[in-house]
Amino acid sequence: MAERDVELTKDPLTAAQDQFILEWGRMSSSWGINRTMAQIHALLLVTGRALSVDEIIERLHISRGNASMNLRDLMDWGIVHRFRRPGDRKDIYVSEGDVWQMFGRVVRERKRREIDPTIGAIRDCVAMLPPDDARDEARLARQRMESLLEVFALIDAVAEQVFRSDESFMEVLRSFRRPED
Repeated sequence: MAERDVELTKDPLTAAQDQFILEWGRMSSSWGINRTMAQIHALLLVTGRALSVDEIIERLHISRGNASMNLRDLMDWGIVHRFRRPGDRKDIYVSEGDVWQMFGRVVRERKRREIDPTIGAIRDCVAMLPPDDARDEARLARQRMESLLEVFALIDAVAEQVFRSDESFMEVLRSFRRPED
């Protein structure tokens, strides 16, 4: 979706949606997430409607292959769901409607994909160091990596406490919400 498309849109709702989709896609690159994946998610999230692949392709001006690949990734993350209406042969897609639930799933998935493998890699590095290596450099490397493992262990313990169930995670998140005016 080109930025000029937002400017040419007459309907304020569509213009606001298009601007949100652009911003969500732009922001995603800071998080290491594919721009198209974020834009598909933003479209489903902001419209609140279940859309077919054809509708997504038309609105975002992307290829069918790009749409299919990114929808599959969004489903793997658990923030987009696929279903069929009775009597219809087309799959339709809908975003998780509860943004707090969505956020929780993203945080859990990022931990699983990024933090957990890093912990394993650091442990492997520590295991490569012979415990009887008396060189200052070896002791320093071991000490710093073990300290990192302690930090990650703390993060992991907090995450496990928070994520022990969807409901407990939701309670934690909601405790940070501002009271409604």
